[in-house]
Amino acid sequence: TNIILHVSSKVKSLPFHFRDNEDAYRYFGTARSSIHSNMIVLISTYWYCAFLFFTLSATDVDSFANVGQGKMQPESTRILSVRRSSRLCLTLNDSTISNGKDKLLSSSVFSTIETGKIAVLPNFLSEQDVLPLRTDAQNLWADGKFSTDALASYGSSGKFDPSKDRAVLRLPQWKSERLGDYALRQRFGTLMSSVRAELAYNLDRPELDRGAATSMYGYGSTEISYTRFGPGAFLKRHVDEHHEELKGVAGWSKPTRRSISWLIYLNEPGWNGSQDGGQLRCFERKRRPIGRIGATNNGDLQVGWLRATTMDPQERPVYLDAKTHDHGQCSMYVVNESDNARTYISKSFETNPIMYVQGSEMLVKRLLFTDRADLADRFHLIEQPKSRLGSIFGGGDDYAGQGETPSMDEELEDVDPRGGTLVLFDSVSLPHEVLATKNRDRWACSGWFHEDQQPLSA
Repeated sequence: TNIILHVSSKVKSLPFHFRDNEDAYRYFGTARSSIHSNMIVLISTYWYCAFLFFTLSATDVDSFANVGQGKMQPESTRILSVRRSSRLCLTLNDSTISNGKDKLLSSSVFSTIETGKIAVLPNFLSEQDVLPLRTDAQNLWADGKFSTDALASYGSSGKFDPSKDRAVLRLPQWKSERLGDYALRQRFGTLMSSVRAELAYNLDRPELDRGAATSMYGYGSTEISYTRFGPGAFLKRHVDEHHEELKGVAGWSKPTRRSISWLIYLNEPGWNGSQDGGQLRCFERKRRPIGRIGATNNGDLQVGWLRATTMDPQERPVYLDAKTHDHGQCSMYVVNESDNARTYISKSFETNPIMYVQGSEMLVKRLLFTDRADLADRFHLIEQPKSRLGSIFGGGDDYAGQGETPSMDEELEDVDPRGGTLVLFDSVSLPHEVLATKNRDRWACSGWFHEDQQPLSA
């Protein structure tokens, strides 16, 4: 009865529904009046349930076990239910590559990314796909093909401890035909190129799917790696991409830049974040921002926010216009939603040193908004620069991956790294960290979809 009550609420177009248990009991009680009626009920119920088991997603089928125990959870706008069939086997045929309009991803994924939040897709890969990827990663780790990148010590003055750091199978090793299960990684790359095509089309980021961004990283067209966090390893709060002007002289030397960050977790079943740690912690905006997050259509990257106020109840992305691209004559602006016109809100300035040192936000407020105290109060950077000097005076060396606290206008979203889960988010606008793992190795495949970098001025 509980099963029928649940599935009849899920599919409204089918011939009969039960509003509650009593309604179902009354129906079956009436049917007891004759053997003939009982047979009709049993046959109808059999075909009804059979039809639903074939049409509902795997997530709904799994939830049957919780019906009647008070465990049914409301659907989340950021979570997509997906089939558990093997995706990597399907990608053996190049004809299955998405044209951008197919449905590997749901519309809720795109709307979630557009608001600056993280999209979480449980069971994007089945365990039959996760297992060979995890095995490949573990074998390459055992063969000594991984390397640490010292990101756990970012902004710290203490001695680097590689046991607390993320280990990575870098792109050259990933692309090597001589290492591990190369054919499997090729199939996985094909799948992720289909994901990239859907994102390009539905997020209106066409540069994701053309130009150097689709060729410079080889088969699959994504910056990609295996990652391992051993017990105690963590990754401090950061963003994955910065404006070209904030990366020094080399900032304009790259042909592409990161646009969308993604991870697929490869852990064994039963990962429990409260016991095993390793959650991906995201610092999302409490208010839904207005306008494009991350970058404008012309390629200017976002560097900050204007907080909402009573007079202006919208939170607005702030972009940096580097007019001459030679570390001078930069200015910040917002985009008007009515006509897409720019409104410049700061004085012209050189980014170095004012936006390179810890405490940049205070400098920007005092020096660049001298005539607009109202904007100075509202402005803040997406992520403040970190430095070893700041760590010395701020006591930052005591941090061991226990998790940073959000600012007053941020809220936390912690994602358990369960095997098969895909996460996607904007590379520029969403600060995040990885909490320390506790008892187990944490495995993932991570990467970034790139766009071609904005062109230089004449």
